[in-house]
Amino acid sequence: MQKYISVPTARIIKWLLSPLLIGICWFDTAAFAAVSPIPLLVEQCLAYQFPAKNQTSITIGAAQHAAALERQLIGFFNINDRIKYYRQFPLSYSDRELVLQCQLYLADELALFFKSTQFQSTRFKLAESHNPHIQALAMRINRLATNSESPLDKAQLHTAQAAFKQGVTSQQLSLSFANTGCQLDAKLNSVKTNFNGSLASYLIKQPNEQCRKTVWQAYQARASIKNKTSFEVIKNLRQQQAEQDGYQDHSHEILQQQWLSHPQLVAKFLQSQTQAINTTPWSLGQVLSNAKPTVVKPTSSRLWLNNIAKVLEPLAVSITPVNENVLRVYHQHRLLGDLYLSQGKKTQARVIRHAVVGQQFGQYELVLKDELTNYQQQSAMIDTVASIISQLASGHRYYLQNTLGETQDSDQIDKFWLQMWLKGELLPTPKNNSREAVLQRYATQLQIFRAKVALNSYLSSEDKNRFDLDSAFKQAFSARWDSVDDAPYTFSAIVYQGPLYYQKVWQKAVAKYIYQSTKDCQNQKHIFDYLVVNESANDMVTQLQLLLDETITPDSLIKRTQHAFNHQDQHSRRCTLLRQ
Repeated sequence: MQKYISVPTARIIKWLLSPLLIGICWFDTAAFAAVSPIPLLVEQCLAYQFPAKNQTSITIGAAQHAAALERQLIGFFNINDRIKYYRQFPLSYSDRELVLQCQLYLADELALFFKSTQFQSTRFKLAESHNPHIQALAMRINRLATNSESPLDKAQLHTAQAAFKQGVTSQQLSLSFANTGCQLDAKLNSVKTNFNGSLASYLIKQPNEQCRKTVWQAYQARASIKNKTSFEVIKNLRQQQAEQDGYQDHSHEILQQQWLSHPQLVAKFLQSQTQAINTTPWSLGQVLSNAKPTVVKPTSSRLWLNNIAKVLEPLAVSITPVNENVLRVYHQHRLLGDLYLSQGKKTQARVIRHAVVGQQFGQYELVLKDELTNYQQQSAMIDTVASIISQLASGHRYYLQNTLGETQDSDQIDKFWLQMWLKGELLPTPKNNSREAVLQRYATQLQIFRAKVALNSYLSSEDKNRFDLDSAFKQAFSARWDSVDDAPYTFSAIVYQGPLYYQKVWQKAVAKYIYQSTKDCQNQKHIFDYLVVNESANDMVTQLQLLLDETITPDSLIKRTQHAFNHQDQHSRRCTLLRQ
């Protein structure tokens, strides 16, 4: 069965490939290795169909339309999630082909469903409802359907993105040192297939800063010539689409759907978070090698998981064992889902099925390292468990509410808050000159600088919100990047996230402000209920007003995140109804 990708289908494929994974009622890696489940799963996939005719009476209310829509969609999403789950494992060539065939089929089916009269009548009926859950569902389904209708040439876009990513990930670099004083040994003159590792070693061992800077700049420029053509194609396609949709450029169009809904707001936030850290990228290795790590007591992953579970109890979250490798998660005695434990080289979470209140329990595979010997490993496990709990505990009634945020730049605030809260309970605070603190400050400023680069790249050339990248780099790293025009070619997210690259650092800043403003309140369970569970389906403005007892606007929130960023000038903490 041969499938051809239509334009709206291609847009949906990109969304289907996002990290939404799902649903089987068991997990067994050994069984997967012995007998591939892919052929049977793909057979089920290709047999799936949306109802051919409208089976929902137009006389029924919005709630019944929403329930019918959920029944139609949840099976579709569960098949898609199951396919995504298996794609994380090594697959044979034939299985990969079957998986691709399934994904193309699902994309076509969803595109056809969005064009159907059945969906259009349901869409209008949902818009009439004042129920916050149905309003939230309508907003998400409308956004998904609208984005799937874009006539932009997706095939050309994806080809250019893949070429750009390949150029960035290439690590081949040949250096010829005119100044022999910059050489450490003769091997550095040859082409390296894994120069990144050699680069890190060189930057740590080279005492001459100018030599380090020369080599670092050469490495950053390695893909600029190759990727210029691909990047111009991507920018031109984005610009054409923006103009067709009535916007002056891609930055204005994509930000219009976000919490920070205008380039001026994003630029204001990024500038408010810019801080001179006096650590250049080419000197970071030496600074880290001389900094002392934050000391923690080594522990096993299983024991650390028990510690996390104990700390979660005041939030009314309990994690109880079913057997040695299966844990069951509850919130206020309500079953949320199961965790299947397995061993691996790094801690990670794999979604098997998303939890949806009244529809299905969640299922996750939690991959654990044997031992957690340092701060970074213990912190990473907290991050992983928090991401699982924040999804399982979500109190929403519809699949899309649990998997798509109100906006792309607000859907992970609850997760980041929970990560900070758990670390505050379980880990020591790194000292200002510790290795972890230095690395965190550097990573944050690098993200901010790259967000400025990404915003610039998709703004029109005369837009007043554009940054001077030379000044932006100096403001953060207290040095010049001689060829700062190479910056857009150094990270592949610029062609995927584009102007939305700011969203992670923004959401972390908001979560940090919430954490700092409420961490002294006695009843932390209320914060968890308002922010993570959100059973009432409140929008972000309402959630923040409940938590902070203040009128919140994007501009005021930017100012508050700056106060949280600058510890010497913080707002006073308030508990208001959190005292209840």
